[in-house]
Amino acid sequence: MTAARPTIIGLSAFAALTIALVGCTAVEPAAPPDPTPTGETSVELIMNGPAITGTGPTEPYPGVDFPLQEGMRSVTIDIECAGDGLFYAELGDSMALGQAPLRGTCDGTTSLVWPITEKTEPTFTLWVPDGVEWTATPHFSTAEFVRDEAIAAECEAFGNVYSALWNADSGYVTYQAFDETEWKARVDAAVVELESLVKTSDTAMADSFAQVLAAARGEKAAPGAWLSESSTVLDPITDTCNTNHSQMIVRAEFGG
Repeated sequence: MTAARPTIIGLSAFAALTIALVGCTAVEPAAPPDPTPTGETSVELIMNGPAITGTGPTEPYPGVDFPLQEGMRSVTIDIECAGDGLFYAELGDSMALGQAPLRGTCDGTTSLVWPITEKTEPTFTLWVPDGVEWTATPHFSTAEFVRDEAIAAECEAFGNVYSALWNADSGYVTYQAFDETEWKARVDAAVVELESLVKTSDTAMADSFAQVLAAARGEKAAPGAWLSESSTVLDPITDTCNTNHSQMIVRAEFGG
């Protein structure tokens, strides 16, 4: 298990990719907002980039060319595909940026937002099922991506809890590094932390934290249960953390 990605993406063999660049680049300034009480106004400039189309997944690395526009600080990418399968999208090198691929479902158009920094590489990677046609249309902005710090703090806190649960199972079941008494002590301590997080959470993840707590007290209370976690319980949490670009990190204590 790696230390930086709690969700493992399983993908079929990559199909040949057909890429076509269409459209053009045009600057479309948004209308100025109403004056603020302080008298300060800020005009966000939007630049629509050329749409990228393809069939099936792009090459895994480095993806396809995705020219970044000078002076732009964030980008919203409208990803359109059909078939109800999952897709995963990545701008630049997510691991190097401390981010994670963002995901959605091919049931129409999904809008996903990325920050643009001096470290963002001009590449785009999309994983979709073989044969699925897709279009990715970028809308660049001079506005900075604003991360929700409350979500970021809870993602870090939950990462510590889930790391403790995982390491308890891994150390006892897989590596026999300690006995069942130590395993139980580790799990109990993690559950106490999770109880506290459930009580104090004021983000959209509160209900998901409560579901994880119920699982830890119920069907996931046996040794090794978290090692076979299908991530159904975790998906709403990881999706929220990832779209906030505050990835939930699992720190493996064993097998590194």
